[in-house]
Amino acid sequence: MPVSPLTYVFRPDEKARAGFARILGEISARARDLPRLSLEPVDELIHEGRLLIKRARALLWFARPVLGPAAYTRGRERLRKAAELLAAHRDLAVTQATLERLAGKASKTPNQAAMTQLFQSLAGDLAAGETPEAARRKTLEQAMDILHRAAAGIKRSAAGRIAWPSASGRVAEAFRAARQAGKKARRTGKDADFHAWRKKAKRLLYQLELTQAEPGRRMARIMKRIGKLQETLGTHQDGVMAAEHLGRMLPLSSSARCVLGLLEKRKSRLRRRAWKIARQQ
Repeated sequence: MPVSPLTYVFRPDEKARAGFARILGEISARARDLPRLSLEPVDELIHEGRLLIKRARALLWFARPVLGPAAYTRGRERLRKAAELLAAHRDLAVTQATLERLAGKASKTPNQAAMTQLFQSLAGDLAAGETPEAARRKTLEQAMDILHRAAAGIKRSAAGRIAWPSASGRVAEAFRAARQAGKKARRTGKDADFHAWRKKAKRLLYQLELTQAEPGRRMARIMKRIGKLQETLGTHQDGVMAAEHLGRMLPLSSSARCVLGLLEKRKSRLRRRAWKIARQQ
């Protein structure tokens, strides 16, 4: 059974230093126990494992002002390594899901038969690349071991540090970074900048979730909007990944070009939606 998200939140009136150590300890313990849950579906365990890594990253970024460059960089690289181990399965799943959603639009295209054949072919290719469950469990075990050791190292680096940042100050910094990333993405229109915006929006959301144990009505609305923004930008990135997968199929068939066209239109709609959400903040 997943741990309550409230476990990973600073408690009201809890000092940042104490809350940091407590939450990091909870993440470390859960990372140690997660691979042992053999009766749970491996996909759910991998999903929870990825969330644990994200929460650890949020904690690490929160403590960056007191950790120093070397300790911060070391912790970030370890957490990145753990995340990369679990990324391949996730990337495969979202590509398949994105293409399946687009399959519904294939019925509205002139070359419906060719589109249907293309989706069937892609589904077969993706299924052939599926990693066996035993291998996925092994990968989860490796990732959680890295997370467990990374958490211990970060905790040691933070021990004895006194000048901890305020929650409001770190949230304000995360807001500024997300706003600047959004302005840059809109100015350049580059997929990479939209991806960077997504990462900044996600970091902001995790900082809010970390520091807002009892959000008021206004803050709850803000958190909901930030969640909607990063979800929209995440869907945008999923489409970019699917297009990249299609782009590797050379030579491109007419049906593949049609799918790329659908992905491009979908990307434009998602960008407009993201800008609309961002203006509401």
